[in-house]
Amino acid sequence: MKERADEKIIRKYLEAYAGNIKIETVDIIDSTNDEMRRRAENGEKEISLLIAEKQTKARGTKGRSFFSPDGTGIYMSLLLRPTYTPEECTFLTTMAAVASAKAIERVTGRKPQIKWVNDIYLDKKKAGGILTQAHLSQNGRKVEWAVVGIGINLSEPEGGFPADLTDIATAIGETDGLIKNRLIGEIVNEFVSYYRNLTEKEFIGEYSERLLGLNEEITVREGKEEYNGTVIGIDSMCRLKIRLRDGSEKILSSAQ
Repeated sequence: MKERADEKIIRKYLEAYAGNIKIETVDIIDSTNDEMRRRAENGEKEISLLIAEKQTKARGTKGRSFFSPDGTGIYMSLLLRPTYTPEECTFLTTMAAVASAKAIERVTGRKPQIKWVNDIYLDKKKAGGILTQAHLSQNGRKVEWAVVGIGINLSEPEGGFPADLTDIATAIGETDGLIKNRLIGEIVNEFVSYYRNLTEKEFIGEYSERLLGLNEEITVREGKEEYNGTVIGIDSMCRLKIRLRDGSEKILSSAQ
């Protein structure tokens, strides 16, 4: 029988600096991100964590659906009310990706990579992803709230992944299901540590070391324009740096 998220067990793994967060677990929900957005609008305080065993309307970046079957993954969202600037809050996705990758390595011994900007990869396949959503004040100078969603495939669903995901998706491979609560706790520890000290950007080096596709050629599409370049790293704002065939460098601020 697979392990289900349990608040009491999760708290056993939390460090003191992360121990005062609110944790709630549910069996099924439309989307943990959507629910946390609703709660944010209703005044819920940070840091709040919602974990579901199954999602029926989960989404990834650019509105893509995120496969969230019952009991085979971690589907959770953190509600934050940052005091950081909107520019600084652009690092929330980066921090969550690094926190997830480090936690997976600590718990399983496997070393995930990060596909810029927000995907967790194992053996060149996607094992998880991050979706961050935020609401700005009317003048745009303050982040009223932010929701950081984290989804990780722990094991393949019964019957395998759907046909459209078979070649691109993978799972951590912990089929005994006995790591979920520890992994959630470790992710929260790492993320909260980074969040409390965001301006120090301690996560940038770790992100750079785990960057998938370093020194590989990629195709970039910007509107109707398409060109090739070689990935050479990230900058201090976690933007992707590529070298074009003419030797010039280009900075990408969002995934193409």
